[in-house]
Amino acid sequence: MDNARIMECNNLTNRSLRAAVDVGGTFTDVTLSNPETGELVSVKTLTTPNDRAEGVLTGIAEVLQAAGETEDRIREVVHGSTTGTNALIERKGARVGLLTTAGFRDVLEIGRIQRPMSGLYDVNVDRPLPLVPRYLCLEAMERMTADGTVLKPLEEKTVRAAAEKFSAEGVEAVAVAFLFSYLNPLHERRASEILAEILGDIPVTLSSGVAPEYREYERTSTAVMNAYLTPIMNAYLDDLAPRLEKLLGDARLSIIQANGGSTSVDVARDKAITTVNSGPAGGVVAAAFYGRRHNRDKIVSVDMGGTSFDIGLIENGESQVTTEGDFQGLPVKIPIIDLHIIGAGGGSIAWRDTGGAPNVGPFSASSDPGPACYGRGGDQPTVTDANLVLGRLNPDYFNAGNMSLTAEASRAVIGEFAESLGVGVEEAAMGIIKVVNANMIKGIATITIQRGIDVRDFSLFSFGGAGGIHAADLAKELNMTEAIVPPLAGTFSAVGLLVTESRQDYVRALGNVTTESADPTALDLIYRELEVEGVKDLVAQGFDREAIELIRYADLKVKGQTYELSLPLPMSSPFDQKGLASLVEAFGNLYRSRYAFFFEGEPIEIVNLRLAALGHNVPVHLPEGEKMGTDPNTVQKGSRDVYFEAVGFTDTALYDRGNLGVGMTIAGPAIIEEDTSSTLIPPDATAEVTSDLGLIIRFDGSEGSP
Repeated sequence: MDNARIMECNNLTNRSLRAAVDVGGTFTDVTLSNPETGELVSVKTLTTPNDRAEGVLTGIAEVLQAAGETEDRIREVVHGSTTGTNALIERKGARVGLLTTAGFRDVLEIGRIQRPMSGLYDVNVDRPLPLVPRYLCLEAMERMTADGTVLKPLEEKTVRAAAEKFSAEGVEAVAVAFLFSYLNPLHERRASEILAEILGDIPVTLSSGVAPEYREYERTSTAVMNAYLTPIMNAYLDDLAPRLEKLLGDARLSIIQANGGSTSVDVARDKAITTVNSGPAGGVVAAAFYGRRHNRDKIVSVDMGGTSFDIGLIENGESQVTTEGDFQGLPVKIPIIDLHIIGAGGGSIAWRDTGGAPNVGPFSASSDPGPACYGRGGDQPTVTDANLVLGRLNPDYFNAGNMSLTAEASRAVIGEFAESLGVGVEEAAMGIIKVVNANMIKGIATITIQRGIDVRDFSLFSFGGAGGIHAADLAKELNMTEAIVPPLAGTFSAVGLLVTESRQDYVRALGNVTTESADPTALDLIYRELEVEGVKDLVAQGFDREAIELIRYADLKVKGQTYELSLPLPMSSPFDQKGLASLVEAFGNLYRSRYAFFFEGEPIEIVNLRLAALGHNVPVHLPEGEKMGTDPNTVQKGSRDVYFEAVGFTDTALYDRGNLGVGMTIAGPAIIEEDTSSTLIPPDATAEVTSDLGLIIRFDGSEGSP
């Protein structure tokens, strides 16, 4: 072996650490994993809105210092990005032009001719405006038939004319979405070549590349959104990647996707849409991971940070991936973890509407200036200020003592709010907590109760910097069996980024194929083609073949119905007639479980074949606690007055989470503090300490979970 190869091997051996970075609206969470020792070290640093990469670099430097490690030990940085999410929320994406089939330029305006669910009874609610104004929606003369046959060849002069118009209008990205291109992408690909000739390096997104599936509106919306985000994501990665390289050398940078898996920087550049909601997706993956460790297969995961409240649903131990989602009210046709996100976090601002009623959120004080108690210029009451006034937070031990909270500032802004309501300071603070809790309960109901799911059968899994303070109240209000607050709760979403696998999704639309007419051999051949592509892509990302798992899926529907159900193939390859029969049976069972009945013998259509290619990373190990006896009084570190609505201020026991022993049961009222979060145990509840220092909160009279 030559010297260069020896040095490369030594360098790879030395680089064994993995760092996860979750950039939130208020804090950037960083967790460092050492696979050799199983140690996890986490820190929080304030997010830097004007230069988010700066907060990422600061967080990595701080976690290395906390772990006593050096930059040359990091092998990979797994990054959950909010860049795309923020661009959509703030409508600060690129200037996009849309090129579509002649006669269909209004597809974004027409949509599904439906009002949003929230606007069914509220005339003030409307669909969000399209990301492309109508005058930048241009047409090309071409047409494919419904089976992908060329009906009218592409008139290249119409594409050139559109390109000239885009250039004159200063378009920064272009989306191309032709009819039936998911079956035959020939015209889209040629249009892309012509656009490149005239527009140069301006990125072009093809609907057949980012969402090769039927449903014209959703496919077009997905292509447009990807084009809208691509220049923004590329600019962020162009800034972050070289700065990371300067700090960490040749450590690999992986980007988390909305499907809960990571991918390479190159894929993130090309399919920027997949990075939206990536941090929250990692949190749901982490919740499923923790639930499997503790035999909880039904979980509602909630991540309460400084700005948002992210809600996910876990059934049968797995997070739910859907291809029928939306971002900011705009439909997308890519695999994404089923999430519901609302503006409810520690930084959410309390305000009064025109009728004088108190509201909380969705507006947030963010990290700049932040809540009033941060002492950075915030002058509006927030949830964090309310919790501080009520004694739920320790002003001298916030974020591991790296920040001191100013209680006087919180009392001042809450006092002004209380005066406007005509109530006392504590009553106003408790009112803020009750309103934000009600908002969060409504959000949880959206993905559970409103879907016919009995939330009482689920455990509430609460994390994020503010999650532990509100967990018990939420679970009790929803009559749930228990609330679980994991170890490293304040940064558990970053832990989730480490738990995720690298994931690439592939889809092949079939057209009009039923289970009666399908040729299993032909379907198996399609799956094998997708598998070759999946293995090739993951090997290029550095995964050994032995670390790659391939999972086949199929989208089926009853012929004539509108929507399909996606399910994994119940039998492994090769896909044959027996496998097809098993797929039909599995579809019937799933259909029956969703809709309570299924007509046997109905013709079933196979809409799409899907493949998920997973690259398995090194397993993550959570901390293990020690058995120190069951009496928590031996580790109580003090007490302070905490306000509870029913009894007012009450002397409340304080504990340091790191000092708790496995098997201890802590009776409320109590507060358990740790470096990046705190957990409130109300007077009518108890918390059991698990083997990894997780907390399972149950209520007086409840039997709890097995």
